[in-house]
Amino acid sequence: MLTTVAFLLTHFTAKAQYNLKPLFQIDTSAVFISTDNLDNIYIVTSRNQLLKYNSSGKLLWNYSNKAFGKLSYVNTTDPMRILLFYSAIQQVVVLNNNLNEITRFNFGTDASRIVTLIATANSNGFWIYDQSNRQLQKLSNEFGSELVSGNINQQTQLAIQPSIIQASDQAVYLYDNSLGILQFDRFGNYISTIKTGAISNFQVHGDEVMFLKDSVWNCYKTSSSLIKTLYTFENKPLQVSEGSRLIALLTKEGIKVYTILRNDNEKK
Repeated sequence: MLTTVAFLLTHFTAKAQYNLKPLFQIDTSAVFISTDNLDNIYIVTSRNQLLKYNSSGKLLWNYSNKAFGKLSYVNTTDPMRILLFYSAIQQVVVLNNNLNEITRFNFGTDASRIVTLIATANSNGFWIYDQSNRQLQKLSNEFGSELVSGNINQQTQLAIQPSIIQASDQAVYLYDNSLGILQFDRFGNYISTIKTGAISNFQVHGDEVMFLKDSVWNCYKTSSSLIKTLYTFENKPLQVSEGSRLIALLTKEGIKVYTILRNDNEKK
């Protein structure tokens, strides 16, 4: 029987691991930002347009489809397969690195499930959360079912209402505002809960879970359960996204981009 363990985030390293050097600012009205491992920056505007900038702040490409309505979520884990989700109409669009459409899929054709969250799986395919059946599902690149977890409420004995999903090669993560970040293995089995409390956003790099809590950008290492304070912002950002060598902040004044200068003892 799987033993569940919950980690309470109470101990942080005293010294921040990052120093940040300002690069540039993008003065665009945005509701969502993301970065990829090539340090490209993606912005969803208030008009549901997706903009892609390079690491120098140059606008490269844009995408929009007014027929789909509100763009709920963008996943940039794989820069060659940018994932867009329009949750109100259950529509998925996958774009290439130039933001041209590769494929579309609509979950609304299957009345037995209601998909509320979707993320790119690093080893190809996708992970979805089916709210009606309280299940995680692993899908192929063609959106065929490859794996279905058990009922998560029954697994965890918790009534979850997740609002964010992220995935790595070995794990899947669901964030619930009242519970924290729930970790599952690559077969959809519940492992543990990282009790973060309310956070603004989180992302996953390998075995590291990075999250913004209040004004602090934190890193939780799943392999050791160690927590690091990466940086404390003077003013709380609305959202943070970290690439390989830069970090982007969504603020009320625009998108602020910084180079990450890691301390000598900090290894990515």
